[in-house]
Amino acid sequence: MDWNRIEPWDYIVSHVADEYHKKYSMVDREDIRQSLYEWFVLHPIKLTEWEAFSKKSTQNLLYRSLRNQALDYCQIWKAKSAGYEMSDLFFYDAAVVEAILPAVLLGDVTEAPKLNLGMPGKPSAPAEGGNLMAMMAEVKAGFIKLSEEDKNILYKKHANSLTYGAIAEELELPSDDAARMRHKRAIKRLITRLGGFRPWLDKDEAQEVGQDEPNKNKDKEQGQETD
Repeated sequence: MDWNRIEPWDYIVSHVADEYHKKYSMVDREDIRQSLYEWFVLHPIKLTEWEAFSKKSTQNLLYRSLRNQALDYCQIWKAKSAGYEMSDLFFYDAAVVEAILPAVLLGDVTEAPKLNLGMPGKPSAPAEGGNLMAMMAEVKAGFIKLSEEDKNILYKKHANSLTYGAIAEELELPSDDAARMRHKRAIKRLITRLGGFRPWLDKDEAQEVGQDEPNKNKDKEQGQETD
């Protein structure tokens, strides 16, 4: 790919390389940069499509895909340096975190339901093999690192069992949807503290015919990831 296609977005490459080198210090920053440049080479169709959107939309989409690329690359090298297999990694998702949070926040193991997690990259049901206690400890450690605002809304939802409407009223938010989005962002930040989401297979494909440019609400949500 012509460097002129990549150069306008090189500031994102630098930002993401710095971000993931801090998280994975065993991986050389320049190696991460090269992996990110490789993404551009392997995704010319996607880049052409995204550049037809607004600059803000293109930026958000590139941040999302380049962070996914960096996470995948860094985890492979972390596994090699630590001597374990990628298949040994466990990735939390929102459903698992939300199921465990009541037990963590209330300090009551009986609050955690048995989860059917019999699939690659996920543990057996928490009550089996001591998984529950280990997962509770990890989630608690991640929760402690959150901002007071994130802790507050997660506590109201998962310890006090408030509805989004009640949370919106207590926090003086404009609607239950606003409370729901704030909660969703808090869960995403907690998962980031727990190691991040599972990298996805990023194919170089055009979006389906009839699919519009990312809307303003989606831009706003994705913009949370570009700070």
